[in-house]
Amino acid sequence: MRVLALLLLLWISAAATASPPPLETLGIPPQDEAYYRGGVIKCRDGSGKFTRDQLNDDFCDCPDGTDEPGTSACPEAKFYCKNAGHSPITIFSSRVNDGICDCCDGSDEYGSNSTCKNTCWEAGKAAREKLKKKVATYKSGVVIRNQEVEKAKLAIAKDEAELTKLKGEEKILQGLVDKLKEQKRLIEKAEEEERLIKEKEEKRIKEEAEKQAAEENKAPDASQEADSQDTNEKAQEDESKVVEHHDGDITDHDNHSPEGETSVEVPDIKAGTGDDEPPVETSAIPTEEQDPTSVNSEGLSKAELGRLVASRWTGENVDDVGKSDKKGHEDELDIPEPAEEAFEDEHDIPEPVEENYAGYHSEVEDDRHKFEDEELSNVSDDEYVDDHEEPDVSYKSDDDRKDLTASGQASWLDKIQQTVQNVLQKFNFFKTPVDLSEAAHVRKEYDDASSKLSKIQSRITSLTDKLKQDFGKEKEFYYFYDQCFEGKEGKYVYKVCPYKKASQVEGHSSTNLGRWDKFEESYRMMHFSNGDKCWNGPDRSLKVRLRCGLSNELNGVDEPSRCEYVAVLSTPAMCVEEKLKELQQKLDAASSNLSSHDEL
Repeated sequence: MRVLALLLLLWISAAATASPPPLETLGIPPQDEAYYRGGVIKCRDGSGKFTRDQLNDDFCDCPDGTDEPGTSACPEAKFYCKNAGHSPITIFSSRVNDGICDCCDGSDEYGSNSTCKNTCWEAGKAAREKLKKKVATYKSGVVIRNQEVEKAKLAIAKDEAELTKLKGEEKILQGLVDKLKEQKRLIEKAEEEERLIKEKEEKRIKEEAEKQAAEENKAPDASQEADSQDTNEKAQEDESKVVEHHDGDITDHDNHSPEGETSVEVPDIKAGTGDDEPPVETSAIPTEEQDPTSVNSEGLSKAELGRLVASRWTGENVDDVGKSDKKGHEDELDIPEPAEEAFEDEHDIPEPVEENYAGYHSEVEDDRHKFEDEELSNVSDDEYVDDHEEPDVSYKSDDDRKDLTASGQASWLDKIQQTVQNVLQKFNFFKTPVDLSEAAHVRKEYDDASSKLSKIQSRITSLTDKLKQDFGKEKEFYYFYDQCFEGKEGKYVYKVCPYKKASQVEGHSSTNLGRWDKFEESYRMMHFSNGDKCWNGPDRSLKVRLRCGLSNELNGVDEPSRCEYVAVLSTPAMCVEEKLKELQQKLDAASSNLSSHDEL
């Protein structure tokens, strides 16, 4: 029986293609059949009229082809394919009877020599299966979309509330930071004043010390120069008188000397002696034979004789003078001790005053110590305050404060306010010198508050930028923010970040396909523009077509034109109820056509 039914169906289909359809309905959509029922029919563009007999008479009476929907006489006319068992379509009437089967039921080639088989049942079956799947996807997608829309509305309300709260906290915290900043400025100003005073005092002490050192170095030099000058003058005087003695002035060999001493007449050693002064008798000096250690003065030069006499005034030993590198003596000179005492007793030569040249101790040295004492006494006690005082143990941390709230569960902002208030109260009567512990505490509170304020301001900026974006009519694209979708095509990985940018990645290199521009076509497409410039071409751009899907998936990336990319993004955000209803109607219509076809 089934075989017979199938054969009958094929016969009916062949008969339908062989005989032309009625002219009054040929190429006319079912919804327009009533328009053509009148005796006189107007052209749709209002250009004229035609009678029912002129309908589909293969002559164009209306420029828009209203009178020829079933023929190819008017190039602007449209032919309707019923396609029973499948989806109906509309084609240009110029394709009617052109020898090519455009309608699956073959109705467009009713007057040609072509034989068109009716394939609507097979094509319709595949289309219906596809349509059923699409409807099922939309049904599930609509549920997911509605859930995300509700979550997005709550999230946006939460973001707006957070933004309002942060702006209030920012205002309060900004005031606290400004007060701490002013207190910090006062502390730094006082510290700077103290530093300048200290530098000034150190400079004064340094200059006075340098001045004192210069005076001390100058005083010994002057003393040595004066002593050296006196010594040289006395040595010259003694030398001149000794020379006179050796020239044969007065030599008395009959002097009463029990031991055979030779008396030598030496002039009186006085400052400013002259030639007219009377000679003075000298004491006896032992001869070379009596004292083997004595030195024969006849072989001495004037300089050596002068040093011999000068040694009596400087208190130095003649042997030391002869050995000293400073004096440059290589010969040792010595005057016997008895002769020296006799010479001093006879001429009343005063003993030379011993001076300590090693230390150069003088009144200048005393003055220096006195100056140092005055220096210390003039420095104020404040300048020697210990810079490392121990922190005030009375200060308590924020966690230990009991005056924040009665319950002890104050917010962070309340704690900061209380801490700043305590700090400001403690510095209400600001005075110098600066308390280093409290100054450090003020700086710490200022840094902490400033850091918190910076974070709040950053969060405010982020939320403000986010909430000003276009998330769709029902905020369905809210969760696209801060998300990126990836898809691989060949060797490239494409990365699309809505509201930010799109890129093409190959290994470690990345090409910018464009920055976020806007939604287009009623939120059915995302547009990215102003990407990296192509070589001798335009800036790269990307258009992402959106379609319904149960998850966010990027695929179908292509480059139909140079540096102009396209892609498809499946997302539940596009599963809208209106589209679901439309698809359901199509599925119902296809099922109805199938039932009609089965009845035939």
